[in-house]
Amino acid sequence: MQNILNNTTWKWIKNRLALYDLNFNKISAIYKVHRTCFTGLKNKPCPKFESILAKHLRIEPWVLWPDRYDAAHNPSRVSSRYQGHKYFSMEKINDGK
Repeated sequence: MQNILNNTTWKWIKNRLALYDLNFNKISAIYKVHRTCFTGLKNKPCPKFESILAKHLRIEPWVLWPDRYDAAHNPSRVSSRYQGHKYFSMEKINDGK
């Protein structure tokens, strides 16, 4: 069932980009990154590129991928790279010294 929803969302994203005369190649050229940074979002989460793509679609990233964000609109993945992330803990960093 998740795969069907994912494919439906992905088709919607591509159609919405076309409405704004955009595609993954054009967006990747704007940000000077490879197009797979955006096409890879179908299967692999990346908050930075999710936000960029959502901005061009004029929608919030947590609306597009509700399973990738928590109720406070933070990415729901464990990562020390995102300072505001709910799993980020200074204790873990200080223990490593």
